[in-house]
Amino acid sequence: MHLKLTLLFLIVFQIGAAQQYGSVIIEAGEVDANNEVYRVGNNYVFNYEIIQHGKKLKLKRNKGMFASTDFELVTSTTKNIEVDKIRLIVQQVSDAERTNKGQTEISYIQEPLSRGMSSTGLVDNSKNIWLHPIRTGFFNALETAPFPFIKKPLMVGTEWSDKMLIGEPWGNELWGKWEGHLLLSYHYKVTAMEVLKSGVGDIECYIIESSAKSELGETKLKSYFSTIYGFVRMEYELLNSLKVNFWLIDYKPNHAFKN
Repeated sequence: MHLKLTLLFLIVFQIGAAQQYGSVIIEAGEVDANNEVYRVGNNYVFNYEIIQHGKKLKLKRNKGMFASTDFELVTSTTKNIEVDKIRLIVQQVSDAERTNKGQTEISYIQEPLSRGMSSTGLVDNSKNIWLHPIRTGFFNALETAPFPFIKKPLMVGTEWSDKMLIGEPWGNELWGKWEGHLLLSYHYKVTAMEVLKSGVGDIECYIIESSAKSELGETKLKSYFSTIYGFVRMEYELLNSLKVNFWLIDYKPNHAFKN
């Protein structure tokens, strides 16, 4: 029985899991100690909006992944929204506890009810920074777009490409469905520098424009990266004219997290 369950888990994992970006440089040791931006204890709060047919929406509820995905889109003025803000925390864990081997542990918390906490990983070292987006419920859609990603040294005009396969369970009628695996071909370019007004003050940012092309079409991510705070604004253009924006409204370093 145990063997059957193990095999079933492996099959489901292979279907749903994404194949790693090939050009991301992941360190073999000292996973957290050499982080240059996303240091253990950092605490970020993002506001967000989902734009569909020109209307600004939020999530009344949002949970699950793959077939268990459950969410409800409502106007941003709706009362008692369960997912009003998104908190990202950088956690200290042992190597055995890491969700992704060789990656710094991060968790996303949906607030104000603090439900739907999900843990994943990021890469932060002297070569690159690569961030898994939140992918709970509706945010499964972000798997179809480029991940926030920068290569160092950062210079305006720098370009790079990559690829990833994603499994069929990430699909949905709202943002696109497919059979089997979907190959995403990415292209990134640092296009400018800009001073961005934010909840933590004026921030000097590099602007990275990226795209993901597949047999379904093209998705885009315009990200604003600060060498102090990391990714402070992310503007997604998904399939079926769906848009998602996140922007930083609060930041605290050296925070002691409780389980």
